Amino acid sequence: MTVDPRSSLLPGVSQYEVDFVVPRVGIDLPLAIDPFLLFKSRDSEYRELHKLILAAFNAGIAAVRRGDKRHAKYLFDFPEVSEIGLGYTTKSKRGSGVGSFLSDLILETLESSPMLQERGVRHVEEMQLLSAGVGPDRISDITANLLKRFLIEYTQRQCAIWKLPLASHVPMQHIYDPSLQEWQDLFEDLPVSSVDNSPILLVPRRFVRVLPWINYDDFLRTEFRAYLGACRAEVRRSKDNAPPSSQTAAGKSKENVVTVTRRDLGLVERYVRSREQQAADARPALDYIDEDACAEAEKLKQRLSSIEPGRAAASEYQRTVLEILNYLFNPDLIDGQPEVRTVDGTERRDILFTNDSDESFWEYIRHEHSGFILMFETKNMQEVDLAAINQTATYLGDRVGRLGIIVTRHRTPETIRRKIFSVWNDSSPRKVVLTLSDSQINELLELRCRGGSPTRWMQSHYRKFRTSVQ
Repeated sequence: MTVDPRSSLLPGVSQYEVDFVVPRVGIDLPLAIDPFLLFKSRDSEYRELHKLILAAFNAGIAAVRRGDKRHAKYLFDFPEVSEIGLGYTTKSKRGSGVGSFLSDLILETLESSPMLQERGVRHVEEMQLLSAGVGPDRISDITANLLKRFLIEYTQRQCAIWKLPLASHVPMQHIYDPSLQEWQDLFEDLPVSSVDNSPILLVPRRFVRVLPWINYDDFLRTEFRAYLGACRAEVRRSKDNAPPSSQTAAGKSKENVVTVTRRDLGLVERYVRSREQQAADARPALDYIDEDACAEAEKLKQRLSSIEPGRAAASEYQRTVLEILNYLFNPDLIDGQPEVRTVDGTERRDILFTNDSDESFWEYIRHEHSGFILMFETKNMQEVDLAAINQTATYLGDRVGRLGIIVTRHRTPETIRRKIFSVWNDSSPRKVVLTLSDSQINELLELRCRGGSPTRWMQSHYRKFRTSVQ
């Protein structure tokens, strides 16, 4: 039987409904892990991952600076991480082995730029601007290698959430230990491919772009173009037919461009600063999702309506709501996790999301209601009671923010609305409890299907609450 190479390696898992990129059977998705999305994240864990990448890479640069080329080559060993299923090969999931080749490229770049040895890097993506052989795929290789421990743990967590099978003691090579600055080979429990039993690592959707935010093509169009313009202006001012020495290597071939950037790191500095200032525009890719949004919305509506209200179906309702919220709000709300308990186990929140959005409404929620974490409580009952409101209000506070959303089967009656208003009036700082009914969820699904913005709908929903309560 012929297998479509674009078919999912995780049957039954829709890309719309999960936090991670769903890998394909026979091909890589044309995406790369972009470390800049870690750098700009509001999640401290992700920012620490970016610091780990820089610390590891700059440790290799320090080894070059002190003349320990052997240790530098060891640290700069970044083979392709085929387990993530991302890259730019078109015929298969596995490109050529590039670890040693990439290591030599990095060493050659450093040895040709004493200034870079002294400065180090602020973003590993800078290597695209300094080496003719380093492109976005190599940046993804560097990042994936250094994040492999995180990716293993993330994959295991997602498999637990979505009940995906794990194979025991799968050999995993080249896992970086930052405390020892060593690469290690270990055995891990991971999902494996049904095609060749190779291990699978899942990558958060929030991490991936077609090109890194800091990339060579953009540098060429912006900072380097301005540099060439300044060189031409200098020629005109000098009224000399011979170009200045700085322009002799400033042709458009990448070899000539990196000759200039290695000598003048100020070009790299200015470009990187400008990209950091534009960080709000750095968004993860979504174009790779080729499933039918309307068909997915209809499937979710049918699943929701098929669930009977009551305690017996509470878990099924919770999981379905998690899938719907991913469909509606990812990648603005990320890393949705069900059944999150406090350390002492006394409280259990149904669903928690990280609010890592650049949308103005979610940013407002982060600042106004300390809403970096968003809590959703699922109540599979005919009518929400006062106890559910009290419980939700009790959960809200410093740890999970002061806005919580109750998802339930029917619109709330007037008595419950008044109770929700009293939560607002009696709390300081103010606590907000919003509700979403099945009919409102269906409205949101239909809106998403048509290409509308569920976030704007939520903004309007929130505004109605605020204008009603005051």
